[in-house]
Amino acid sequence: MVRMREAIRYLPPEKFELFLKIPFLLHINGPGYPGFVSGKAKAHGIFQFEKSGFYSLAIKEQIFPKSIQELVKVEDPCIISLFHIGSLGTFTQSLGSDFDYWVMIDKKRFSNERYSSLKRKLDDIVKYSRERYSQEVTFFIMDHQQVKKNHYGGNDTSEVVTVPQIFLKEEFYRTYLMLAGKVPLWSVMPQGVVNEMEQIKIATQILSMNDDVIDLGQVQSIWPADILKGLLWHICKSVEDPVKALIKATMVFSYGFGKTEHQTLLCENIKTGYKHAGIDDYAVDPYKAVFDRILAYHETCDPKGIHLIKNAIFFRLCGYPNVKMPKENTPKKFLLTQYINDWQLKPNQVAKLISYTDWSEAEKLLLDKAIIQRLAQMYNQAVEKSEDISRLFTTPNEQKKWNILSNKTRMRLQNKEAKIKECSTYLKKLNIKALGVNQVPSGWQVLAVTGTGNKPVVLYKNRHFVQVFGWILENQIYHRHSASLCCKSMYKLFDTRDRTIGLDNLYLAVSPVKPLSDSCFVDPPETVKLLILLFFKPGKSHQHLCSAEILIINTWGEVFAKALEFDSTSAQKDCLEKIAQKIKGMGTDQTRVSIFQFATTYETDIVYDLKKQIEKTTRINTLSRQKKGKPYLDRL
Repeated sequence: MVRMREAIRYLPPEKFELFLKIPFLLHINGPGYPGFVSGKAKAHGIFQFEKSGFYSLAIKEQIFPKSIQELVKVEDPCIISLFHIGSLGTFTQSLGSDFDYWVMIDKKRFSNERYSSLKRKLDDIVKYSRERYSQEVTFFIMDHQQVKKNHYGGNDTSEVVTVPQIFLKEEFYRTYLMLAGKVPLWSVMPQGVVNEMEQIKIATQILSMNDDVIDLGQVQSIWPADILKGLLWHICKSVEDPVKALIKATMVFSYGFGKTEHQTLLCENIKTGYKHAGIDDYAVDPYKAVFDRILAYHETCDPKGIHLIKNAIFFRLCGYPNVKMPKENTPKKFLLTQYINDWQLKPNQVAKLISYTDWSEAEKLLLDKAIIQRLAQMYNQAVEKSEDISRLFTTPNEQKKWNILSNKTRMRLQNKEAKIKECSTYLKKLNIKALGVNQVPSGWQVLAVTGTGNKPVVLYKNRHFVQVFGWILENQIYHRHSASLCCKSMYKLFDTRDRTIGLDNLYLAVSPVKPLSDSCFVDPPETVKLLILLFFKPGKSHQHLCSAEILIINTWGEVFAKALEFDSTSAQKDCLEKIAQKIKGMGTDQTRVSIFQFATTYETDIVYDLKKQIEKTTRINTLSRQKKGKPYLDRL
């Protein structure tokens, strides 16, 4: 109840309206309403939805017309329980918080047609939420028998492949909001019952007496393998939000390497607070429990790291990366004020932290680097203190998951030569309306317009075009559906068909840059795409090849850049041979090579000559692939 009140407090009116609507739309199936699915295999209805607060409040607020009440009676509801998970209703809720739902079903009662109907219904509600309310909504269809066994939906999504199962269930019990349907048995099981037979006896008794309770399994003790996997998981997630990743990784680390009092599962602490919580008691907020745990761990076990963790908590409460002070007279502001007083922060220290959005890019990157270094330290300590890792994963499937996590972690923590650098998390999250790459006397620069009427700001500079273009790709700051991308240069950009093109065409030539699933991380990375840009300068009689810039993208989505400079007296044949030698050993028969020209006029034969030289020097057979399809257009 406390958390539901907080969710409502922070939700804007239109988002609150959607929050009320979604359970109703899942329960009904009426023509003209979002989520309507025609056909005999009906897939709607939530167990005892009419008894929920969502039903009565939606009727009271007249969210739907009275005629819709005729659709409410469902004889065979397909959803056992509906939960919201995540930050909603906690101190970390923000305007950007997604709506994430666990839709609990009994899959044995689903035909393929009925399951397909449910997915179509959910997809339509997701589309409606995005288009009508600009709200991201995600539904996770869960089979209650599989959840009880710690199996979460199968291996078709990257998250389920590698997320540590025990922590997923712990976080579910710690953060879930009960919306409608059956209540998890865990919530009503008495604490302190250690004997397994006694637990089974009590659970059987509760389930036999209450048809509105569902057994989703208990949270067992955490094993060393879970600690390592959980730590690596959050290191990988630090790409999206390093502050959040540091907080959660420290929580996981405390489970394995803190004192005894740090090893009690936080969901059990939250459950202990059920009997004490009052309407305005925020002591059992899921994230406050995490904050208090990691602060206590650092105070007793790692005092050197406490300054960074305090900064992370401060930023998390202030909506990082768009940092700003919480509203007055809100629980979030009360908690932040309490921490500021407890930590004895001076006014100038608070002012510096709250002005994060005005920090220079170098300062923001310094914070990100400090967090990554701390994550690396925890990883190294965990590996040193753990037993032989190979003994922790006994099945091929577990070994595969470990390979994926360890390879993703290695990619995150290692600094490789020629790899394009990351920008700050703040820049990654900017809402960019227009993006430009301009040629200037010192090289190239990336400019961005971040709002209506705003002046363009310079985000990045470099001498080489391939560095700034690769920087855009690496940090994924160009979103085609919502932004434009243009280039201003003294030269034209040509493709292999003698067409003048824009940067969007160049972007499409190497898309997608990042892998679409985690399966590629099972094996070492291989070069999958090579983008070669040939730069020409006008001479007295004709233009000459002055440089070549190479962008390398591998199967892991890593982006590298290399450049070659040529003297004006160099023969073109020698230049092409140097380019081929430069990429020797980078690719395979499967590597896709794209060649473009920055020039005043298109050079007719150079692309064919370069591909011929590449095939002669390397393992990349660009010409043979062309012969299998259309005639080679460059030669024509």
